Amino acid sequence: MKKSLNNKLIAISVGLVYFWFGALKFVPNLSPAEDLAKNTIHKLSFGFIPDEFAITLLAIWEVGLGLLLVFGLFRRQAVILALAHMVLTFTPLFFFPSDVFGEETLSLTLVGQYIMKNIIIIAALISIYERKTVSKKNGIFLKNQQYGVMQRILIGKNLFKKV
Repeated sequence: MKKSLNNKLIAISVGLVYFWFGALKFVPNLSPAEDLAKNTIHKLSFGFIPDEFAITLLAIWEVGLGLLLVFGLFRRQAVILALAHMVLTFTPLFFFPSDVFGEETLSLTLVGQYIMKNIIIIAALISIYERKTVSKKNGIFLKNQQYGVMQRILIGKNLFKKV
């Protein structure tokens, strides 16, 4: 299979997961992650965002990201927003360790497993992220090229170089 087809399939599958999990949050008490999400957002916002409003915003965020990824719209921006979301999903590890870790060493509760599965989503998002680079000669654009993050690392290009 071509890399672009693989990327489309990964984007669609991650998008479907985002859409589904987000849609569940629109209906009170339907999402198994609702309480965890409310408690985490409450802690992150220092209680300034009401819980019901926060869960609705999160639902809109997740459904929106899902639609963008499924339909391939603004993929780079959607991946960046999704990665930011994924980073925030790990905050319960620090805020609520008793809810995440079990009694035994290195054991996780169901909530902890729910959080740790996001490592796979992060890897998938990184694999579909593409940064556009434009080659210029004397201020004239020559061609557009797209390299994935891993390709840029492997070929030794500077990720922070302004293009």
